[in-house]
Amino acid sequence: MRRGQALAFVGAAVAVGLAAGVLWTRRGPEADASAPAGRPESVAAIAGSVTLYFPGDDGRLHAETRALDTDTEAGELARRVVANLIGGPEGEGLFAPLPATTEITSSFLGADGTLYLDLSSAEHALPPVAGSQRELLAAYSLVNSVCGNVPRIRGVALLWNGEQRVTFGGNLDTTRPLAPDRRLVSAAS
Repeated sequence: MRRGQALAFVGAAVAVGLAAGVLWTRRGPEADASAPAGRPESVAAIAGSVTLYFPGDDGRLHAETRALDTDTEAGELARRVVANLIGGPEGEGLFAPLPATTEITSSFLGADGTLYLDLSSAEHALPPVAGSQRELLAAYSLVNSVCGNVPRIRGVALLWNGEQRVTFGGNLDTTRPLAPDRRLVSAAS
């Protein structure tokens, strides 16, 4: 009789576990009462706008505010920010940090807050920057814009054609993620 009771108990436990799994699957993980309210990766940026930092003819980064849907996951918002930077500025005396032919090959947001950003261009085997100031402006245009608009991202690892290069253009060490640096941002921004 004990063996029969044990089998019945195990059978009941399995049935309850299966039923719970089916209900959880139908409701989805976001409906789990133990999960935090809202999307855990949603961004608390200013609703509908971002601040982009474009290089200027004066050797500084200048802020431009853009209307952009910010109600999305951190990785997707970062991609949108970078795509808008590549698309170029609206203001005079500013320029895009990278050529318009640059594409976002892939991006991955690590658990430590590092965005791994792989860029490429069919026209450029190497990152297309010239001179140390231009390289700094290009890199920190990307880093400051992404980190400034996506609080979850603490740094950006720049890759070109799937490879993390020792330097992005000959002067800046890109062997590790770059943290934001406001020293290049214009005082007027």
